[in-house]
Amino acid sequence: MTAAAALRRIEGLPPGLLDVDASTLNDWLGAPTLLRLKGRERTPILISVLLHGNETSGWDGLRQVLRHHATGLPRDLLILIGNVEAAAAGVRTLPDQADFNRIWRPASGIGAEVLAGVADEPLLAVVDLHNNTGQNPPYAVLTDLSPGSLRLACLYDSGVGVFIEEPDTVLTRAFAGRAPSVALELGPVADAQAIPRAARYLNRLFALGELPTGRMDDLRLFRTLARVHPPAEATFGFSGIGDGSLDLVLDAGMEASNFHALPAGVEFGAARNGFNLRVLDNQHQDVTDRFLEVRDGRILATEPLIPAMYTTDEKVIRQDCLCYLMAPI
Repeated sequence: MTAAAALRRIEGLPPGLLDVDASTLNDWLGAPTLLRLKGRERTPILISVLLHGNETSGWDGLRQVLRHHATGLPRDLLILIGNVEAAAAGVRTLPDQADFNRIWRPASGIGAEVLAGVADEPLLAVVDLHNNTGQNPPYAVLTDLSPGSLRLACLYDSGVGVFIEEPDTVLTRAFAGRAPSVALELGPVADAQAIPRAARYLNRLFALGELPTGRMDDLRLFRTLARVHPPAEATFGFSGIGDGSLDLVLDAGMEASNFHALPAGVEFGAARNGFNLRVLDNQHQDVTDRFLEVRDGRILATEPLIPAMYTTDEKVIRQDCLCYLMAPI
């Protein structure tokens, strides 16, 4: 797979760009693009949008805020406009592309170009804007628990944070130890509040002269323990979908349980032909037996669980995972 066309770099805001919908950015830009906008304070903030092409609320919220600051920005901004080709197709990523949020450690393709392009920048903060896949509340994703990163998470009005160690190839991980960073899940694209959430957050961020410290106590904070996958060789579908030949028939209703504590014995679905879901911990070790078992053809939790990011989107499941399992911090 390839990461995409070479990164384009632009100084200043091209006239008319803020009127361009995500679906037509590729016509304007032709490639992933790093914009540099000048402001009163010179220490820049790096903002990333559209690493997944169908997650458009970050771009739309950013456009609102930049229009509001048309007479002058409070500080310099570096804006990464990511997978414009996938955005034109309305998909997360194209079949021949790498996932743009999995190219940062080790850096490859545009990931390497972006990191080289900002290597000498004294960044105040890094903020990566996404939409949720599946029914999840808005939340902040942290790849470190430094005071600065916690403060970025606390600026978000969701009050919920998730600390992840895996995958470790996401954009925010690339800035660990260098600049406070956070990824924001804004809610599904169809959520009418997703764009206002992005705009409110960016307005708060731009208003900061410096980044105060934050504390874990300021958030409802979780840690991811593992990711759940259907085996690559297994066929799967969801309750009410498919036929009896599927190896795994999963419970579509589980999506409504994201971020809720579930008891031991809760059922994830049905298993046939010797298959089960596979659970990998943060070190990529198989820990299926700790969390799930197949009993009388049913996939059952062996201990209390908190799922997150459970999705019924089969393409996303194959590209990423069915869900994460979490514990409160």
